[in-house]
Amino acid sequence: MNRIFTWFVLLPLVLTLQTGCVGILPVPPLSSEVRNGRKIEHSEVKFIVPGVTTRLEVERRLGASSRHCDRPPAAAYLWETPGWTVHWWAFGPYGGDGDEFLVGGRHSFFVAFDERGIVRQADFVSLSQRGSLDDKLEEWAKRVHPSPTTGNP
Repeated sequence: MNRIFTWFVLLPLVLTLQTGCVGILPVPPLSSEVRNGRKIEHSEVKFIVPGVTTRLEVERRLGASSRHCDRPPAAAYLWETPGWTVHWWAFGPYGGDGDEFLVGGRHSFFVAFDERGIVRQADFVSLSQRGSLDDKLEEWAKRVHPSPTTGNP
């Protein structure tokens, strides 16, 4: 444990302080356990065939979705794991500042359906810490569904 602390915490800290006024220290998560929701594995969604699989079959196999969107019809399955914490600091002769932010940790599986409830497309989507799941799902669903005004397929 002392060797890990020395190589991954103290050494980058000392090198950063010696090379300038700005420092960045990424800290990996200590575990990968799911904190919220249920992780959807790639092997669990192999049964989904666009144009064939129904919404009822998706819900029967994966359970109820975390969120759904009616127009255009889509569903999202969300799970959260610990993400990286990034510490940053900057200092100079007149003062300094610093903070931390999270990177990663929010994951989702989106499924778009046609008006008959048949799967149109399904994708794993990585989410940022900013923005709501509802907004991301609606954005994604609009890209997947054809738009009668623009003629996009």
